[in-house]
Amino acid sequence: MLHWIRLSKYCADSGDTPDAVEKRLRTGKWLRDVHARKPDGSKELWVNLDAVNDWAAGKLPVHKHGQLE
Repeated sequence: MLHWIRLSKYCADSGDTPDAVEKRLRTGKWLRDVHARKPDGSKELWVNLDAVNDWAAGKLPVHKHGQLE
């Protein structure tokens, strides 16, 4: 199972828009490097499905990069 997918695939599968994702990141509803990040060498943002599912369920993020805070 994939944990990170490209934004274009996430939007196609979820019906979400790139603008909505950017707004969540801008307003702090989603955290960079937890819910979404742009890896070195990538032209596109990647979305963390585990973190997004936790967010949708109302759970607070408990990790960054797989390590407990």
